Amino acid sequence: MKKLLITLTLLLAGCSTQASRMADCQSQGLSKDTCYMAEQNRQTAIQSAALKQAMENSAKQYAQATKKIVHARIKGIDVKIFPADKQGYIEGTAAYLDEDNADAQVYRKGIFTAIYYKRTHKLVLMRNGQIYGRTPI
Repeated sequence: MKKLLITLTLLLAGCSTQASRMADCQSQGLSKDTCYMAEQNRQTAIQSAALKQAMENSAKQYAQATKKIVHARIKGIDVKIFPADKQGYIEGTAAYLDEDNADAQVYRKGIFTAIYYKRTHKLVLMRNGQIYGRTPI
């Protein structure tokens, strides 16, 4: 039965309408139920392949987004930000995310505040509330 279904599926894999594939199947002397099951298996296989490809594409896009790292050294202070993960480091120590909106992410650690502007890809480092330095990324 399995060999018959596999052979039937391979025969029905051409570019034709569902009705014509059903008619061709029945003309070979197979029952309507068997032909219907073969057609359902064919459609499921096509949908599974499309879903698998979509999942692979989304995984690649996510991997590209997570690789984005903003890393700069401003006046000797090392700042590293992972925008997708919402993690920031100032001088190698984790900084907490103070603010996150459509325009910027703000990270604080001690006297330093790092502001990453998402749209312009610029980084501003503040010390005690005063601009200490800035750099385009």
